[in-house]
Amino acid sequence: MIALPIETARLVIRPLRLEDAADLQQDEGWIREKVDRFERDGGMSLWAAVERASDRAVALAGLQWEQIEGRRELDLGCVVARRARGRGYATEASEAVVRAAFAAGHERITAMTGPDNAVALHVLAKLGFAPQGTAAFEGETYRFFVRDAPGTRATRRASEAAAARPPARS
Repeated sequence: MIALPIETARLVIRPLRLEDAADLQQDEGWIREKVDRFERDGGMSLWAAVERASDRAVALAGLQWEQIEGRRELDLGCVVARRARGRGYATEASEAVVRAAFAAGHERITAMTGPDNAVALHVLAKLGFAPQGTAAFEGETYRFFVRDAPGTRATRRASEAAAARPPARS
């Protein structure tokens, strides 16, 4: 279980509430589905990232259990409200969520995004997610990424493989 709230310099990440729909510029029915998922999946869902300065929700960020390519995955999601884009909230919130997941003992986190979502692709690269090709999900094809917790076998294998490669010539 990941303990909420998660706090960063500018954000407080807490459970989502129906009244956040207006701040997030999202359909209340979609927000209700995320609130229901939180209750059903032991706290795993998208959460509200609330800007400390304004006390308004500026993004949804969190982890959801998903069936991806026949495997149950803990998947990172982040959606920033249109009015709050371009301020680094996606990186700040996602980084805090990933750190909290690893601290809670989760060893692998996945992420999916549309192939043309340049902002999400940039954020995932900054956060150290490794591209794993594509994944079919709910009838769509997404770019698929994985990040393993530090110290896991997968992380050690990747480090060993990188160390075994000859240095690049310049």
